[in-house]
Amino acid sequence: MTPSVRARRRASWLLVSAVVAATGVGTACSEVGLGPNEAAAIELDPFPSPSVVVGDTLRNIDGVATPVRARVFNVRGDLIDDAAPRYLYADFNVDSALTIDSATGIVVAKKLVSGDKRIAARIGGSLQVLRGIRVTTRPDSVDGANLTDILGTSLPDTGRRGLDSNSTKALTVTVRHRDSTALTGVRSWPVRFELLNPANPTNDTTAAAYLIDDQGRASTIDTTDDSGVAGRRVRVRALRFPSGAAVESVVVRATVTYKGKPLKGSPVRVTAPVRRGSGSS
Repeated sequence: MTPSVRARRRASWLLVSAVVAATGVGTACSEVGLGPNEAAAIELDPFPSPSVVVGDTLRNIDGVATPVRARVFNVRGDLIDDAAPRYLYADFNVDSALTIDSATGIVVAKKLVSGDKRIAARIGGSLQVLRGIRVTTRPDSVDGANLTDILGTSLPDTGRRGLDSNSTKALTVTVRHRDSTALTGVRSWPVRFELLNPANPTNDTTAAAYLIDDQGRASTIDTTDDSGVAGRRVRVRALRFPSGAAVESVVVRATVTYKGKPLKGSPVRVTAPVRRGSGSS
């Protein structure tokens, strides 16, 4: 492990120790192990999905049942390979929304509740880390709507004019759940986006156009909001797209799956018209 990585691990250990001391979880910092096989810090890896469907197991974006995972480090920041963290539902005294196998980290959603629910990973009696996840309804279908407002590009294309310059509005889709009476939006569900025209399958930021999030960062995956809506904007290189004076459309494909299978309507294409603008001071 490189010195920089070890430095980050030491910082993580100090942070975890501070949290332990502040929250009363575990024991004092002085009781954190100092040996090469003694735990000094614990980290929960990012969850395979931001949500788990009620009545189902936590799955990754490809639909594979995947447990939560924690890693344990010694005081030098080295990974302890044979550490055996335990997992638990931290909000068990509030509701019965989740069950978690304490050894394997397999998560099952038992009850639909609102807000983040906390999963904890522990090692020994001293260290614990928490991460939130949401319980959501089963996604059944997806639909989208094309943008009609024409984006007029502007020069010089320096990026100094803010996010809206040479960027479309969000091209959005809505993920829905169907029950016996109505369609409702599915919250916290991952949606994958790909730019088809001008083609950019890897979302190369040096290409004629690429996908961005609401902060202007390159991004191809979004999570639905509480209404079931997810979207991505298209950043256009004004000197390279459109290639001529005519209006041309950017085309984005959104793919949504559950248990590895496309939802009804997936993939869905959404478009936005773009017209080459003129230079301005």
